[in-house]
Amino acid sequence: METKAITNKRKRRSSLSKKQGRAGYLFVFPWIIGFLFFFLKPFVESFWFTFNDVTMQAQGLTPKFIGLNNYKYLFVEHTTYIPMLTAAIQNMLSEVVIITMLSLFIATLLNQKFGGRTIYRAIFFLPIILTSGVVFTMMSSVVGNSGLGSTDNAYLFQSTGLIDLLLQGGLSPATVSRISGVVDSIFSMATKSGVQILLFLSGLQKIPADAYEAAQIEGASRWDIFWKITIPRISPIIFLNIVYTIIDSFTSYGTSSGGNQMMMAIQSMGFGKTMKFGVSAAMAWVYFLVIVIILLFAYLIIGRKVSKIES
Repeated sequence: METKAITNKRKRRSSLSKKQGRAGYLFVFPWIIGFLFFFLKPFVESFWFTFNDVTMQAQGLTPKFIGLNNYKYLFVEHTTYIPMLTAAIQNMLSEVVIITMLSLFIATLLNQKFGGRTIYRAIFFLPIILTSGVVFTMMSSVVGNSGLGSTDNAYLFQSTGLIDLLLQGGLSPATVSRISGVVDSIFSMATKSGVQILLFLSGLQKIPADAYEAAQIEGASRWDIFWKITIPRISPIIFLNIVYTIIDSFTSYGTSSGGNQMMMAIQSMGFGKTMKFGVSAAMAWVYFLVIVIILLFAYLIIGRKVSKIES
């Protein structure tokens, strides 16, 4: 009887996994169709352009094969590409750590029962709505671009006083620069945490109340409950937020004052005064491969552990 019960449980889990798998494929199916019909051709063409000197002619873009010269130019002759790529990776790492911790902290607070919590949830998600494409365009036409420059205004809060204080305290300029960089970007990171907060809230609300009640009856402290119940239960959401933050950090536009400047550099190289489409494509593909490698590392380090916890 026990063997039959175990077998039935395994069958139910298997059927549930298959249903979840089909639901997942159904969820990404519209994206697959859109990619095949609208993005696959330019995706392949951009890779081919990396091996060509592409010029704009009357009949359109005209490629001239030059081999690996575009990549050689990036890694040997281009003076700012490698520093910008390194800065983008460092900026991403700091954003992943700070945004994940900040959004989890805020989501935990917003998940508590108190008056007006719906309003506070809306306030934290409001920057995401205001800086979205359609809403941002409509409000910019009314207020003006100078008043709604989301990337420019994000770096207005600087830590000049803190820098002087830390230098007087005897810290090295390099250490002070790292600390001030994190402080200067806190406001920007807070405006980027809306989606992560929403995802954490959905994960926290799915944790059954009886799990907390059982732990409290056993005498567990709030600290133990957080690390032994909350964190394992929301570990898939943590990994999802990390992946989302990595991609969001790499694809967001920065300014001369801070943030990710790589996207702007790629755009200006291809569509600015130089109009070097081949070099711009090579910059984009190297950048894309770096993102893929970092996402692969994130899966190997965190994703596999999350899969074991879920199973």
